[in-house]
Amino acid sequence: MTYAEPVEELLRGLAPQVLGVLMRRYGYLDSCEDAVQEALLAAATRWPGDGVPDNPRGWLLTVATRRLADWARSDTARRRREEGVSAMASGPPADEPPAGHDDTLTLLFLCCHPALSAPSQIALTLRAVGGLTTAEIARAFLVPEATVAQRISRAKQRILDEGATFTLPPPAERDDRVRAVLHVLYLMFNEGYTSTSGAELQRTDLSTEAIRLTRAVRTQLPDDGQVTGLLALMLLTDARRTARTGKGGEIIPLAEQDRSLWDHGQITKGVALAVEAFGTPPLGEYQIQAAIAALHDEVDRAGRRASVRSISASSPAASPSSGSTRCTSRASRIASADSSTLCR
Repeated sequence: MTYAEPVEELLRGLAPQVLGVLMRRYGYLDSCEDAVQEALLAAATRWPGDGVPDNPRGWLLTVATRRLADWARSDTARRRREEGVSAMASGPPADEPPAGHDDTLTLLFLCCHPALSAPSQIALTLRAVGGLTTAEIARAFLVPEATVAQRISRAKQRILDEGATFTLPPPAERDDRVRAVLHVLYLMFNEGYTSTSGAELQRTDLSTEAIRLTRAVRTQLPDDGQVTGLLALMLLTDARRTARTGKGGEIIPLAEQDRSLWDHGQITKGVALAVEAFGTPPLGEYQIQAAIAALHDEVDRAGRRASVRSISASSPAASPSSGSTRCTSRASRIASADSSTLCR
């Protein structure tokens, strides 16, 4: 394998895949997640010097599995885990998913379990799915590392107490659980785009990670309009990030921003996703917000009007909801307004 991408980015993408395999084989989120973190640390230490192995996912899985086996043999206080790890001797179980199977969505459902508070959901998601260390999460939220560690530990225990399993939720609960996942990603992005604490107005590490995870969710739920809408909203909002603050850190209103600093390639992608999302019923909050953000990001008035026509034309024609009617009406008013009236 060529060294085509940074090791850190590669590891973050592989982390949920490796954790998903371990969870399917042995269960116990706390042990499996700790083992994955050990494997990630080993890779981050060795790969820059030795090079990325031909099968990086297999390398991480082997190291993490060995860590689990070592802990099971050496720590007699963890008897309950030995039963799960003992299956290692006979190899993967019969229901092992095919190669290339991605358990990111299942992990997100688990980390965003409704029994957890929003801060715990975000911290556990960043750790288990995002592959961030406890120290990185603590720095991102400007809280002590011990606080984050305790939050994550309690979240894992709560999931265990609730009897949650590493499976997709039943159909009757699926929509509500998807909304919970999207809400966590939305909060994560907002915290990165407009920080609620600390001296920095923006924390790009959080917003970038939220976009990456939302892309991963869309890969597995490509026909969900809310997922597509949330990704569009993030891309369109993030496209203005560079022009949003001045040299002194002050906020620059939308009408006064230097639009040459906007990421127009990202805007093009975001607008296309917003149009697609708006045409996928039923309409929800993220589709509506994405439609409005698409209008905000158009550079000229003619472009804004063109977007309104595209979004309006894509709106579901059969039995239109009151939400879609309100959204189209509001979008039309925004497009017709002078840019000075637009919020940041």
